[in-house]
Amino acid sequence: MNASGSRLDRPSPHVLRLLPHVKPPPARLLLLGAGSGHEARALDARGYEVSILESGRAPQVGDLPVIAAEFAATDFGGRFDLLCEIGAFDSMVRSDWVAAAARALRPGGQVFGAFTNDASALLHAVGPAFEIERCEPAGGGSSRLEVVLRRR
Repeated sequence: MNASGSRLDRPSPHVLRLLPHVKPPPARLLLLGAGSGHEARALDARGYEVSILESGRAPQVGDLPVIAAEFAATDFGGRFDLLCEIGAFDSMVRSDWVAAAARALRPGGQVFGAFTNDASALLHAVGPAFEIERCEPAGGGSSRLEVVLRRR
């Protein structure tokens, strides 16, 4: 298991539980980090057009495009409908994360994933660029929030 309580041999349950609350396929989706590739394969199998962003050496995940770049320094010109967050928010300066996510998504685009369990801090961090559509405790003993954000 990883730090958020997810098993490493399958896609994050947070990601899978949030899929009914985001734009359905086909949609252009940016996945922040490949990890072991389980999320990328699961999202691709459901019909999403997945691109993976890796800050270090990018592992290959099937035929999916992998972009080796720093999230905070990359301008995707708002070309994505969805952004799947699986840990970058907690490892970056929050204002940098918010600005990068806003640049990656088209207006109305959505971010979904597991975030730190502090709804007030999350709202304060994302408020200028995003509205919170869903924010619920992840359950199962996790200390995370399952969140869907919409770009303003």
